[in-house]
Amino acid sequence: MAESALGKPDWSNVQRALVIMAHPDDPDFTCAGTVIQMARQGIEVTYMILTNGDKGNHNPEITRNQLIAMRKIEQRNAAQLCGVKQVLFMGEEDGFLRPTRSIRKRVTREIRRIRPELIICPHPDRYLVGEGYINHPDHRNAGLVALEAIFPAADNPMFYPDMADEGYLPHKISQLYVVGHEQPNVEIDITDDINQKIQAILCHTSQIANPEEAPQRWRERWGETQPDGSVRYFERFRVMRFDR
Repeated sequence: MAESALGKPDWSNVQRALVIMAHPDDPDFTCAGTVIQMARQGIEVTYMILTNGDKGNHNPEITRNQLIAMRKIEQRNAAQLCGVKQVLFMGEEDGFLRPTRSIRKRVTREIRRIRPELIICPHPDRYLVGEGYINHPDHRNAGLVALEAIFPAADNPMFYPDMADEGYLPHKISQLYVVGHEQPNVEIDITDDINQKIQAILCHTSQIANPEEAPQRWRERWGETQPDGSVRYFERFRVMRFDR
């Protein structure tokens, strides 16, 4: 593969980052390498998981409530490995996430409370992936929920004025990182952190059917051969920057 012309991240003014995803394990598959690097630089990263993950298993012997509890533990363990200090579980039903008025307000409240400079979220228009995967509707709708909370709601005092009484004042982010966009403009070399990313994914034991074989398969799928013959690993994003 030829040398990439994509840009590099600029976190010089980032103190807090918020990762908004649909399911437990989504942050680890999509952006854990980036999060590890952020945390290493002292950025305070929070995960927001919008659904409860109650559909993420085909084993009829596991009850819905058992699965919800299990997946919370798995996500907290994975987050700890990546240096993430806080995980928020918003509790929407898995498989039926929609950008409702209710969830938009709840997400907006957390954005105003946490006051992140940078948010990572999924691409809301990604329906088909490659030739063999239909993107989960919760992934797309997580992107919509995030974007509609970021704008126009989070930084506009006319939205949810009652939040000011709670101490949650309007807040505008400075950077948006969109995962899964077909036109990324920033890439992050996570080669040195690929093993830690894989260990974070393996925390999700309810989701990994063959933990002994999966890591090698992931390395083969994600690795990109460079002109010098080396193999490197990247996470790529469509990045938008906003004047504050």
